[in-house]
Parts: sequence; structure tokens; C-alpha cells
Amino acid sequence: MNVANALAFAILGSLMEILPRAFPSWFPPSGSDVASSRALWLAVMGAVQITLGVGFLATAHAYPLVSRLFSRVPAREAGTMSLPQARGVTIR
Repeated sequence: MNVANALAFAILGSLMEILPRAFPSWFPPSGSDVASSRALWLAVMGAVQITLGVGFLATAHAYPLVSRLFSRVPAREAGTMSLPQARGVTIR
């Protein structure tokens, strides 16, 4: 999957979620609980599509970006640490 596919998944899932709410007459109730199985199917599959698209974008781009931002600690140099020259303490 690439970014274009992930965006297409998220957009398609969003449309699947919005469609039953925008056009309720296209989804007449078909069950004894006055629910439309088509609308329920689109809601579930829309959520799955959105999760796939956003999940890919998060794992491929957002998590590495956050990781790079928080790992801006300078690299430790190998070897001994140089100390300042020791000065003698004198009493005045």
C-alpha cells in the first residue's frame, strides 16, 4: 500500500459512513428492529476502510516523524571525556 491507496481507502470509508445518513430513503428498514442491513453493512465496512487507511498513514509516516522529533538527542562521542585543567587552590 502507498499513500495514495491509503487516502483512497480513508475517503471511500468516509463516503460509506456518510451515504446512509445523507440519503436515508435509499436504505429502507428491512429487519424487525427497523434497521437497514445495507446501512449497517456500510457503517461497518466504512469504519474498516477508514481504519486501514489511517492506520497505514500513522504507521508509515506519523510514528516515524514523532520518533525522529523526539530522538534529537546529540550522539555521544566514544572515548574519554576531556576535563578542564586542574588549578591549585591558594589561600589569600
